[in-house]
Amino acid sequence: MSETYRESSTMTEESKIALRATKVANIIMSLCELYRIPLPDATDIYYNSMTADLIEKGVSDLHCRSDKYLATLVWEEFEETKVGKKRLG
Repeated sequence: MSETYRESSTMTEESKIALRATKVANIIMSLCELYRIPLPDATDIYYNSMTADLIEKGVSDLHCRSDKYLATLVWEEFEETKVGKKRLG
């Protein structure tokens, strides 16, 4: 493989950020569609999830999973949190 090809096929930090931002937007939109919730609520649910932290840190290649699959994980985490708060309250 030529050096020129290797350099051009490597993602820059800016392209990684753009890719992650697109992924996050798609997950949030999937939350809206799957669970019929407003965009502000879906955004809050996503950014308050452990899944969002894991995606941000690049753990387990979660970014390779489908947007709907990740939205489902975020929603399940949200539901578990709600149940836990009810028990404590």
